[in-house]
Amino acid sequence: MTEDWILTQDHHEIFTDKLRVSVKPQSSVFTGDTVTLSCDARRSTGRRIIWYKNSKIIKTGDETSYTLRDVTVSDGGKYWCGVENRTQGQRVTLTVRERPKAVLRVHPDGRVFRGQTVTLTCDIQETDVTRWTYTWNKDNSEIHDSQSQKYRISSVSESHTGHYSCRGRETGGSRHTHTSDEVTLTLSGSPGTSGSRVLMIGVITLGLSALFLLGFLLVLLWRCKHKKGGGSLSPSTDHQRHNIRQTEEQKRSEQTPQQSDIDVTYSEIDLKSVKGMKKKKKEKKGKTGESSDTVYSKLKIGTG
Repeated sequence: MTEDWILTQDHHEIFTDKLRVSVKPQSSVFTGDTVTLSCDARRSTGRRIIWYKNSKIIKTGDETSYTLRDVTVSDGGKYWCGVENRTQGQRVTLTVRERPKAVLRVHPDGRVFRGQTVTLTCDIQETDVTRWTYTWNKDNSEIHDSQSQKYRISSVSESHTGHYSCRGRETGGSRHTHTSDEVTLTLSGSPGTSGSRVLMIGVITLGLSALFLLGFLLVLLWRCKHKKGGGSLSPSTDHQRHNIRQTEEQKRSEQTPQQSDIDVTYSEIDLKSVKGMKKKKKEKKGKTGESSDTVYSKLKIGTG
């Protein structure tokens, strides 16, 4: 009697207690993960196990586990297990979300100079994960692991140049993100050199502007002074007239031949009477037998 009661009691526990289902690694996963459902059916050894999803039978057999590989969003739902006499276990809900992709941002996002501080930020959005552990990579090699989403590089130099990326892993869980796109860090020079150059250019520009302004004021004062003294011509006008005068004199000197340094003084020529000349002519002819019509005069030439 007692033995029958014990068998009956054991039989009742088998068929009245709900079978427990556990999920590994967890009940909320991302697409692409692998999930294993386990049915606690130790007391139903030898009986056929039935797996249900949303009230539909999805698998039967003697296996107490059911594995989902490379899960998709459609694999989400309510799962439970039972035995062939329709005893059912507790229901578990499997949630499947799209795997997020990390986004890497760099500050400053423009030119990076030697000696500056560069901040890399890993952003992960649209998830129900509350805590992330961030992994930082450079040139496909892991360089840093932290729960801070910011990674700072102080006094950047040539050794820090390269291709950076990041990804997130759930702290205390199994979920992880896709790796971000790579961001290339390059150097454009030195901020000190650039700043000195800009300062020098500014000082030179300011100096030239001051000199120009001073010259303008001096010219303005000079014109006001001469205008009060009788309205004399400005230096520029006087200079222009002087140039015109020189040009005209040069043209005249080119058109007229140069005069000799010798001054000619014309002499007086005394002409004797024709009768006297004829008489002397006859006398001379009589003596020499020749006549001459040459008339001599006295010519005085003086130099200046």
